[in-house]
Amino acid sequence: MENVMGFKKVKDHTGRTRIELSKYWPDRTRYRRYVPNPTVAKKVTARIDEAIAMGTWRELKEELSRNGGDDPKIADFAEVYFKEYCCVRNSRPDFKEHAIKPIVRLLGSVSLKTLKRKHAHEFTEKLLNDVEPATVNRSLAVLKNMLGFAVDKEYLAANPLARFKLLPEEQRPTRILSLEEYWRLIECHDDPVAAAYATVLGETAIRKSEGIRLTWSFIDFHQRLLTVERSKNRKPRYIPLSEFALQALASLQRLDGCPSVFVRLDDGTPWHSFQGPFNRAKEKAGLEWVGFHDLRHFRASQWVMQGVDIRTVQELLGHQSITTTMRYAHYAPQHATQSIREVQRREAERFVLAQEKNRGKEETPIEAIRPALLTCSFQNAEKRTRTSTPLRGLEPESSASANSAISARLSLIAYNKARLTGTHVDRFRARSRRSSSFRNI
Repeated sequence: MENVMGFKKVKDHTGRTRIELSKYWPDRTRYRRYVPNPTVAKKVTARIDEAIAMGTWRELKEELSRNGGDDPKIADFAEVYFKEYCCVRNSRPDFKEHAIKPIVRLLGSVSLKTLKRKHAHEFTEKLLNDVEPATVNRSLAVLKNMLGFAVDKEYLAANPLARFKLLPEEQRPTRILSLEEYWRLIECHDDPVAAAYATVLGETAIRKSEGIRLTWSFIDFHQRLLTVERSKNRKPRYIPLSEFALQALASLQRLDGCPSVFVRLDDGTPWHSFQGPFNRAKEKAGLEWVGFHDLRHFRASQWVMQGVDIRTVQELLGHQSITTTMRYAHYAPQHATQSIREVQRREAERFVLAQEKNRGKEETPIEAIRPALLTCSFQNAEKRTRTSTPLRGLEPESSASANSAISARLSLIAYNKARLTGTHVDRFRARSRRSSSFRNI
């Protein structure tokens, strides 16, 4: 017997007890569906009652009929997901739309409630025949998010793809433009507006779409700032302009009634894509592998190499997570190596000075023993004793202390090497204590 709420418990053809929702529309047609639990039944009933009271029941009836009631097909629910979720919550819904297409093509005929994990495995196997694992993962992530939205809409009691593992992706090193390559790419542009566009991207690290939408109202020449209003993370960004970027912007013509920065010189219409001039420029420069996003990578790595702290780089790039920005710290290995070498050199100098101070003898000038520190080897270290031959180019009084300092330095290096490799550590310590140089550390 139907209760006053509009739903009741019934037995289906298999003998299972299910909850049936039954409501009449004002045109005397009935909406009847099975629902997973009483909570869903109450909320669907409340939606129908509210639509009837507000006079919008026809739109709700059409929506429920189009979506198959409480168990729509994946293809039908994908439209609802894109309109009600992606277009509302995502700043770039076109990215999601691209990932939804294979979902509809391969899983569109599957009903929402019958979707199982096996369907996701089959979807992965089929899609792998055409695209890379990274592209498959993007579609899987969208599918999982879509099912989570179905849970929020109470079509599903739980997400069937919760904790579904994505495919492993190969971490390929990203090639970064050098300064010489960057300047050569800019110079090879045959269109001045396209050259200015590439310069602004390379100097500010803004995205391709952000540069296309750039207007003069967001460029402050006095404070040398560029403002990105419509960022990917929905937060504005304020990026300082370099002298090179200011010169490129100053070279552009400003047309009355056209707020866009990058406009065509022939007809005064805004540019929508610089792909053609950019392709010609990179081919002429011999940089066929370069894309627009490589200009963003270039500027981010340059900021890191020039000493800008990683948090500031995160704000300038508009990354929500610091982990995304941290990958640029690895794009400057030569810069990092030079810093480490400088630290090691200063440590070696302090070590030698401390040795001479502990001995209470006249300090040997660090400039005199620095060549010996740089040229000595482990083979020579094994042959050295406290009475080794004086170093060439030094006075006899200075050579003894210099030899002792070098022996102590080599002992410390050998100790660190043995500690890292984990071989004969205790035996090495015992032998080091017997060395007069190491004993005075």
